[in-house]
Amino acid sequence: MTGVLAGFFIVWSMIGAGWVVGRTGVLGPHGRYVLNRSTFFIASPALVLVGLLESDVGEVLSLPMAVAGISGLATGGILLLVVSLFTSRRGPDLVMTAISGSVVNGANMGFPIALYVLGDISHALPVILFQQAVYTPLYLFVLHRVTEEDAPGAAGVLRSIVANPTIIASAVGLLLVVAGVSIPDLALEPVRSFANMAIPAMLLAYGLSLYGSRPLAKDDGYRGLIALASSAKLLLMPMIALGVGLLLGLRGSSLFEVVVMAALPTAQNVYVAAARYRASENLARDTVLITTIGTVLVLLLISAVLGV
Repeated sequence: MTGVLAGFFIVWSMIGAGWVVGRTGVLGPHGRYVLNRSTFFIASPALVLVGLLESDVGEVLSLPMAVAGISGLATGGILLLVVSLFTSRRGPDLVMTAISGSVVNGANMGFPIALYVLGDISHALPVILFQQAVYTPLYLFVLHRVTEEDAPGAAGVLRSIVANPTIIASAVGLLLVVAGVSIPDLALEPVRSFANMAIPAMLLAYGLSLYGSRPLAKDDGYRGLIALASSAKLLLMPMIALGVGLLLGLRGSSLFEVVVMAALPTAQNVYVAAARYRASENLARDTVLITTIGTVLVLLLISAVLGV
C-alpha cells in the first residue's frame, strides 16, 4: 500500500505544481501550448529514442511485453467496436475514447510503482517499450489521419509519418537496437537531457489544463465516453492482462507484475496528443483525471488478491 501511495504522491505533486503555475500565470497565456508542443515535438521523441537505445532485444521480445501489447491493443479494439456499435460518435471522439482507455502511464507512474510495489523499475520496461515502439506511433498515425485533411494514398501516409517525430524516433531506435549499434554516451547525452524533460513537462501541462476547467462538465457531452474509457482502463485492461498472462504460462510474481502494469492510469501523453491535434481534449483530460484517482483502489485490490 505504501508503494502505491508513494508513486501517486510523485505524480500528483507535479500535477499540482502545474495547477499552481496556471493559477499564478507565470508562464503567460500560452504556457500550456508551448509545453504541449515542446513535449510532442522534442521531449517525447527523445524519451522514446533513449528508452529503446537503452533496452535490448530480450526486453523487446519478452513475455511481459507480449502481455502489454495484447492487452493494450485488445482493449483499444474493444472500445472502438463498442463506441461504433452503440453510439453515433465517430472520428476524433471514437479514436480518443479507444486511446484513453488503453494507453497506460508507463513512464511517470510505471517507474515509481515498479520500484515501490514490485521492487525493481525494470518491470515497467516491457509496457513502456511496447507503447514507445508500437502503440504510440500507431495511435498518433491514426489520430493524424482522422484530424488532418491529407490527400489519400501513399502521399498522405508519408505526410502522416513525417508529421510525427515519435514515429521516426521509434523506427530509428528499433533499427539501431536490432542491428546492435552502440551510440557513444557523449553523443547520446543531449538526447537524454531532452528525454528527462518529457515527463515533468507532460505533468505540468496537464496541471495547467486543470486550472479553470470543469471536469466532467455536462456541456462537453463526454460523460458517457469518459465513463466507458475509464472503466476499460481500470477494469477491462487488467482483466485481459490477467487472462493473457495465464495463457502464456505466467504465474506468481510474474503474473502479478504484468497485471499491475496493465492497471496503471491513462498516460498524460494521451492528453498531449489530444491537445496537439485538438481532438476531444476534455475527454482525454478527464479520463486521465478519473483513472489517476481510481487506479489507487484498483492497485490496492490487485495487491490484496495477487500480491506475492
